[in-house]
Amino acid sequence: MKLRNTLSLLLLTTLASTPAFALNAERAPTASGHAYAEPYKAVRKEGVLHIEVRFVTDYPGYSGEIIYEDIPLDRIDGQIYAEFGDQSFSLLREDGGVVAPDNLRLSFNYEPDKNPRVGTWKADFVAPMHDVNEVMLFMPNVAPIGPIVIRDR
Repeated sequence: MKLRNTLSLLLLTTLASTPAFALNAERAPTASGHAYAEPYKAVRKEGVLHIEVRFVTDYPGYSGEIIYEDIPLDRIDGQIYAEFGDQSFSLLREDGGVVAPDNLRLSFNYEPDKNPRVGTWKADFVAPMHDVNEVMLFMPNVAPIGPIVIRDR
């Protein structure tokens, strides 16, 4: 029994360290598993952290999907946020709303070899302190995105 457990652990370790099976920190899969979020940029300027994410697919015939839509303002901080360690950074508020799209729908793509992009997303967050140089981004129906390196301007 110990030999089988040891061999299983060795096999899992080998597979996880093999490039084809390793998790890609640059590509966070969506709920469908056919599209991926890729961090594009994170810029901190004057107390605001601006984050942009691109969504791509490599799946021919991708029919699109809804990532989120119409999240109530009183619940959005628990749904979309940036995080570093145990610190959470909420979406910036402006004119009674948040500085983020009301919904995120990824478009269909029949030929990802020509252009894999199926969507983009941009939002502003309360900026972390200057000693924080990267964040993770969380949103519904997407694996955690990042770490995303922050550039200061």
